[in-house]
Order: sequence, then C-alpha cells, then structure tokens
Amino acid sequence: MQNRLKLEDVQERVKDSKIFLFDFDGTLVNLDKLNVDSFSMVFKEMFNLDFTREDFMKYISGRASKNGIPLYLNAHGIGEYSTEEINTMFYKHKNRLIEERLEEEIYLLPGITKFLEYLNSFGKRNIVVTSSRKEHVENMLSHFGIYKYFEKVYDRFSVVRGKPSPDAFLQAIEYSKSTVKECIAFEDSFFGLQSAKGAGLFTIGVLNDGWNEDFVYQLSDFVIEDYTQLITPS
Repeated sequence: MQNRLKLEDVQERVKDSKIFLFDFDGTLVNLDKLNVDSFSMVFKEMFNLDFTREDFMKYISGRASKNGIPLYLNAHGIGEYSTEEINTMFYKHKNRLIEERLEEEIYLLPGITKFLEYLNSFGKRNIVVTSSRKEHVENMLSHFGIYKYFEKVYDRFSVVRGKPSPDAFLQAIEYSKSTVKECIAFEDSFFGLQSAKGAGLFTIGVLNDGWNEDFVYQLSDFVIEDYTQLITPS
C-alpha cells in the first residue's frame, strides 16, 4: 500500500512540531518476537496452551497485558488465574531471553538514532508512551544509548485505562503543556494506533514486515520503514 500524504509535507510537519510521543516495543526497539516467545512459555507451562504470534497480535500487542491476558484466557475457557502471577512469569522469561538474545534478535528500529539526534538539534522534546514497564523501557533505551533523548516515560501504571484508550497519550500531552496539533505520535500496533488517533494526534506508523502490514496504513496518517525518511535534506 502507499501513503496518502507527500513525504515532503510530513517532513515539514516534523520540523514544525514540538512534542514527539513514541511507543516502545516495535516502534523504538524491536522486541515483538521475544514477547511472543515469552508469553508462549508462560501459557504452555501454566495452562498447556499453544500461544501463537496471531494470539499476541489479537489479544496483547500494543495494550496492557493485564487487559489482554483475561481476553485470551477467557476465549479458551479458563476462568481461574492470577494476572499478576502470569505477568511475573512473563518478565522472568523475558529477562532471561533478553540476556540470551540481546545481540542477535533485539535491535533499534532503522534510523531512530539519527532521527533522535536530528530532533535534538532543533530542541524538540521526546516522551515515551508505552504499555511496557517503565524500568524495562529505561534499561533497554539506556543499553542502546538513546535514553538521554527522552524526558519522560509513561507506562501501563501511569493511567487507569491503558491502550487502546487514549488516556496515556492525553496525559503526556497535558504534561508537555502543548496542544495536540503541536505533537506527533509514533506507533506500530493495532491498539497503539487506535490509542494515538483516539487522542486526536497526527500519527506516524512504523512498518514492521510480517507484523502490521494489514492495518498500519489504514490506521496511520503516514507510514515509514526508516526514521531517516522524516529528516529534511540539508
């Protein structure tokens, strides 16, 4: 599919905007496969369920797991469980897999470092709005050397209603003391894109091959494959 807007117009909008609101998983750092594998281990161990990538996209990707886990388990006829225990097991597996796969499977999205440097040169402000845990986000961004570009992280515990509710984005906008029109959101997931658009934000979708081609163009104002596309040539 193709974008409806011209790249030059979006580059100009980037230059004119003040606040940039980034999702984390799949938007700054690619952790989708690791997340799927971690949940697969948990659901297999605890319920003998075969959790798939399609299940991850349908029930959990882009939203708080405390909301997605009940939907997935209820769909499989399981009514007795502890979401807190499941999340604890998930992060136990995820942290182990991060140590094992950090150099092979976990990486920054193309062009993000150069784009953050570009924004920094103009004094732009960046905020993370994510369904992941704040400490996890901070650790990963610090590992890749880009945490210094962000002034605040809003995570799943920052609001009562997580994505696809727009509440986290709205809270970030309020914190920035800017208007919606002065902000741009970056998202990759179905529920994340719904959240950003629900807040009235101009939203740039990040294309992840094999993960979001079937909805990212429909739910985004513009779609990129590499963040350097948004840098105006000097």
